[in-house]
Parts: sequence; C-alpha cells; structure tokens
Amino acid sequence: MKNKHLNALAWIASAVLLVLVGCKTTQRTTTPKQAAAETPKVDTLAIATSYHQNISSLSAQFSMQLLGNKLFTLSGQLESVTDKELMVSVKALFGIEVLRIYCTPTQAVLIDRIGRRICQMPFSELAPELGTDFYGLQGLLTNRLFDPDQNNYANFTLNTTSGDWMLTHQGKYQTEFLLQAGKFLQRTIIRSVAKGDYLMATYGAVTDNGGIQFPTTAKYVYYSKERSNSVDVTFQQIKFNQVTPLNFSIPTGYKTVTVDELKNQLLSL
Repeated sequence: MKNKHLNALAWIASAVLLVLVGCKTTQRTTTPKQAAAETPKVDTLAIATSYHQNISSLSAQFSMQLLGNKLFTLSGQLESVTDKELMVSVKALFGIEVLRIYCTPTQAVLIDRIGRRICQMPFSELAPELGTDFYGLQGLLTNRLFDPDQNNYANFTLNTTSGDWMLTHQGKYQTEFLLQAGKFLQRTIIRSVAKGDYLMATYGAVTDNGGIQFPTTAKYVYYSKERSNSVDVTFQQIKFNQVTPLNFSIPTGYKTVTVDELKNQLLSL
C-alpha cells in the first residue's frame, strides 16, 4: 500500500512538472485567434503601471485540476514578491508536499519531496521552455502585466475593440494582454511566432479584496501542434502586501539532478 501511494504521488509530481516546462499530453485545444491589426504605438507605460501597481506581494492557497491523459486534483500555496521572488508548493494526498518550485529573476529551483531530489539552474536555462523570463512567469501566475524587453513597455501597441484593450508586443515570442474594459486583465498569451505554440492564461471570477480587483479562478493552457496541457486553478485566502521576503532554503541530503533526469525518474516509477 505504501508503494502504491508513493507511485501515485510521483505521478502527480511529474504531471505538475510536465505542465510547468511544457511537456506532453495528447489532448488538443482550440487555438485562440490572432490579435487584430494594431493601432500606432501609444504610451502604454501609463496603462501597464496603473494595473496592480499597489501589490508588492501576494500569497494564496489554491486547488487545481491537471487535465491530460490523467486527471489530477491538487492543492497548494502560491507566494510572490513582485519582481523578486516566486514560490509554489504543490500538495497531494493528505496534504503531503510533493513538489516545491522557487524562482528569482536569475535562479530556478525544483524540489521533489517524494524522491528527495533537487534541480537547480539559472532561470535563463528554463526560460526557453516557458517562452518567457521570470517576470513573465510571475505575471502569468499573479495576473500581472510584464514587459519582455524590460523597456518601460515602449514596444507595445494598443488595439481597442468593443471597449476592451489589446496590448501586443512583437518579437521572437508575441505577447498579448487582453484588458476587459481597459481595467481587468482577462487573458495573457505568449505565442511562438515561428512555431505557433502558445501559453495562455485566462482569468475570471473577479473579487474585490481591500480595494484590489483580483481573479479567484485561472485556466492555463499550453498548446502546440503535437500536444496540449491544461490546468484549472481556484484561488482562496488571497492576501496582499504581507509576505516579504519569502521563507525558502535549499534542503540538505537531496540528490542533485537535471530537470530532464527529474522528469524521467518520476515517470519511471
């Protein structure tokens, strides 16, 4: 029975890891339409900096469902210090932590609690798998805008349709932000221009939390011509501006592995 539970936890940990680095299942989703032709460049800095500028940190409990070849229901905690740190703790059966992910703009750490393995790397090595840097990943998880160029949003264009605003950045990866009525970030897409692959976050069920409008649900989809992954997340106990810095330390007695080794070892159990 113990081995059965460990194998189940290992499958859950691997599923989370596969979603985070864009690896495979076989289901498909519908590709969202490309943004309409943009208007000339505008001062998007004011738009971007006015959105959630009063959030310096965020913490939330969450539950999520991973949809692919198998269905997993998980829980966990998200903690974020804006532009500095991000930590995700994923829990499964009986509240047991199976995976912890810690990131800064320069570092990424993945900890497999079940197998007592750890993967550490510069974030720049993980970025090509995600199609974005630390700021993009933090933005996707915390409903924030971000600038791929770190250039005060100078290379964004604005298109307005039926009162909604589409901010678009063109580069190796096309980044799109859809703001409902110019106020709430409803959708973020990061799309590979060459391949057409994309990572999409759609946010909903907005609540007012101390004057801060924030979603309580999010759907994350990774799509390519060969595969797609989907994760539905519900946030609870959302708190702002209470966590800084994050309480994280590198555990001792863990075996150091690469991210590919970690995935392969989990899937072999």
